Amino acid sequence: MTATPQTSRALELLLKHDRPVPRYTSYPTAAAFRTDVGDLQLRQQLAEVTDAPLSLYVHVPFCRHACWYCGCNRITTQLGSKVVEPYLTALAQELELIAEAMPQRRRLVQMHWGGGTPNYLNREETAQLWELIRRHFDFDDDLEASIEVNPEGLSRDAACQLRELGFNRISFGIQDADPDVQKAVNRVVPDTQLRHAMHWLREAGFESVNVDLICGLPLQTPERFRRTLELVQELRPDRISLFSFAYLPEQLPMQLKIQAEDLPSQRQRLSMLEDANQLLCANGYDAIGMDHYALHDDGLAEATREGRLHRNFQGYTTGGELDLIGIGPSAISQFRHLFSQNERDLKAYGAALAHGQLPVERGLVVTDPRVLQRRELIREVMCRFEVQLPPTDFEQELADFKRLECDGLVCLSQGADGLVTVRVTTDGRWLIRTIAAVLDPNQRRQASGSRLI
Repeated sequence: MTATPQTSRALELLLKHDRPVPRYTSYPTAAAFRTDVGDLQLRQQLAEVTDAPLSLYVHVPFCRHACWYCGCNRITTQLGSKVVEPYLTALAQELELIAEAMPQRRRLVQMHWGGGTPNYLNREETAQLWELIRRHFDFDDDLEASIEVNPEGLSRDAACQLRELGFNRISFGIQDADPDVQKAVNRVVPDTQLRHAMHWLREAGFESVNVDLICGLPLQTPERFRRTLELVQELRPDRISLFSFAYLPEQLPMQLKIQAEDLPSQRQRLSMLEDANQLLCANGYDAIGMDHYALHDDGLAEATREGRLHRNFQGYTTGGELDLIGIGPSAISQFRHLFSQNERDLKAYGAALAHGQLPVERGLVVTDPRVLQRRELIREVMCRFEVQLPPTDFEQELADFKRLECDGLVCLSQGADGLVTVRVTTDGRWLIRTIAAVLDPNQRRQASGSRLI
């Protein structure tokens, strides 16, 4: 496929600036977490008296099959209820410890079940977990309750049950609809089942349906990916997450099953991303942040237009600065001054609970006002593609931004108040993480994260 001039220029810029950079779902990033943060720090945080609403993340780590591209914390098993029943017991213990640490019941305005595969749980187990949470928290009348499901195991009855329980938002992974690409990553879901899944979710009355796509998978080509995009147009989900595949076999051994020579080239990847962007934006979707799209009247698009878009470990959200409590192995809790991550190993997670401890493996206490300022500036870049900086204290950053301006990635302007406004250009959106990293002193000292394309 011959590259368009836009593709050629974007690829030139990506090659010039390509280096490992974080996805900035938090600042500081998880790479800064330390093992001297544990049960004590989380208990102290939970003990603060407040009636502020909460967001809750629930991690369900089980999968029936391993997807070879996946970097999530998951356990592949066919044992079903034999592993789920003791896991629900452990979650009940964790919820009890959290409730005991809090001086009063808290109100949930957001809840998300992720994984793994949350619909690995059967009907009774799903209802049991919902009630476990309800036992310890008050549910807001407008609770935004979302869940990730694998469409392969979804049925009409399961979709209806999730909606009847109270879930109103749902997400399922397509990744790529081409049969050869699906076989190459060990995730085979026929397009007929994808169509059935969307029909059942619409029939059940979910307020918002998201689908996940991945660009850069083995055997993908622009022509094949275009057919996936055509299917997505037919399904017309409310939101689309379009991720770029990070091939990290040295960190994720499962990816060793993927042959490097089967991966598309950088030029092909960029062509696919540009094709998706043009097609979606021409058909009613707004580009949201770094890798999301939403229909123009969706709440995520509205939050973007109104400057309310936020970013946390769940990605882009309308939840603002809500405290986030995570339960289950590897789940991350996020407060203004504290990050804490649970034990990632299921046995270690269970052992901590058996000793009456909150199962925190590591985390970070954040009190430095300069770090908190950087957090807000990075969020502005990632969510609004614009940030204002005072000319003093940011001399190095402004010098770096001027170099990026020479490449057409940002535009700088100084107002009467002396503040310098940095606006990300259309070309710059492909390198938004690189632009945000200018504001990260840790990244200046040592690059970390995944590459851009």
